[in-house]
Amino acid sequence: MYAVSVSMEVNPAGVKPALTLGEVWRGLEIKAEDPVPFVPGMESCKIVHRTDDGFVREVVVRGQIFHEALTFTPPVQIRYKRLKGDDSGWIMNTLSEGPTGFLLTYTIALSFTGVWPGTEDEKTKGDEVLFNYANALRQTVEAIRARVVEGKL
Repeated sequence: MYAVSVSMEVNPAGVKPALTLGEVWRGLEIKAEDPVPFVPGMESCKIVHRTDDGFVREVVVRGQIFHEALTFTPPVQIRYKRLKGDDSGWIMNTLSEGPTGFLLTYTIALSFTGVWPGTEDEKTKGDEVLFNYANALRQTVEAIRARVVEGKL
């Protein structure tokens, strides 16, 4: 299983407006329900059913279909567990305070179909996924900030 975390400052020096925990949390909720405007390569998303603490959704990413169970722990974390699709595992978005300020951390733990754990192939595949999702993380914060500026959040 390939596991790695990446954190980014939500409010780096000089970036305005500074986002609040509530604004980023609401933005992550919106992204969970409709990720297409936030995630490059995301083609569609359909909520399959809702649970007490989240929902199950079907997403299409670059032609691949995934079913994911999302669990919300407001206002700190959203966990995405893969239920169906080529790769198994989970992804988490976590909000926290760190030594540099307000952070959004992205963690993945995935097993890739047809790839042996601990191999160079796994690292290559994992690094590709990490790169794509790290970009999506930055774009998510930028999209949330834009919504705040436009008065839509």
